[in-house]
Amino acid sequence: MAIKSLGEHLKNFFYEEKKSLLANYPGLTLHRLKSDLKLHAFLNGVDSEELFEFPYLPFRSNPITLFFEKLKEGVPLEYITGYAFFYRSLFKVTSDVLIPRSETEILVELANSEIQKNYHNKKCIVLDVGTGSGVIALTLMMEDFAQLDVTAVDISEKAIILARENFFNLRYTIPAKHNIHFLISDRLESVVGSFDLILSNPPYIKALSDRESVHHQVLSYEPAVALFLEDDTYDLWFQEFFKSIYQKLNDQGISLIEGHEDHLESLSEIAKKIGFSAVEIIKDYTNRNRFLRLKK
Repeated sequence: MAIKSLGEHLKNFFYEEKKSLLANYPGLTLHRLKSDLKLHAFLNGVDSEELFEFPYLPFRSNPITLFFEKLKEGVPLEYITGYAFFYRSLFKVTSDVLIPRSETEILVELANSEIQKNYHNKKCIVLDVGTGSGVIALTLMMEDFAQLDVTAVDISEKAIILARENFFNLRYTIPAKHNIHFLISDRLESVVGSFDLILSNPPYIKALSDRESVHHQVLSYEPAVALFLEDDTYDLWFQEFFKSIYQKLNDQGISLIEGHEDHLESLSEIAKKIGFSAVEIIKDYTNRNRFLRLKK
């Protein structure tokens, strides 16, 4: 039997397994698969411009063989490589945190706009609630619009450890004038002080009524605590969350929160009752309700 190159093996694998691959990885292309395999190889000590011309012999201890096996299992690509691209940077991710989505990049853009408009060349005190891998907080800190003093909180100790690691890995891309503090906290329970800008991508999927709309790969691999709230306590959870945000915002402070398209209308009504002076629903690039902008 002729030995195939890695590039040929990858191409054959993609087309032979295409149906199951697309079921697990909607929109997956051969180009994306090749890029992730190259990243996986590099992170495992295999770095060569001729990688895909090398002969490929599968065996259990080969990290490239492991890549193909994990693909067949349906493990998310970001969890296979251990990294995810977000905005303009590469972040370490594990199954303890959500894989960052492109929709959340809009939240960063909205936050950057608020900072540029209201705090240009000034100090801005920022809180990121449910920071996960730290993608929102750290991406904001890569900009130079203002002097940012950021607090990043998460209920998960493992998430906070990972966010610290991402800060360490990306520290040279962050202007020295910015500061960040990491804190384990359930929402804002352990947070001290007040803030100009409060950001969050909280759990916003109803555990029962929304479950069928969640992709099976997400259900199987991503952390439930970062995804789901119980249906019968959903509104109360957000009512308490909005109250704590209102209490922690400085006068004229802004909060930007990512949410579920089916629930943002009702959540906006809850926010109005809390006392925010302005409540706005912002759509994503597919024209779906995606964010709340709350002004104190």
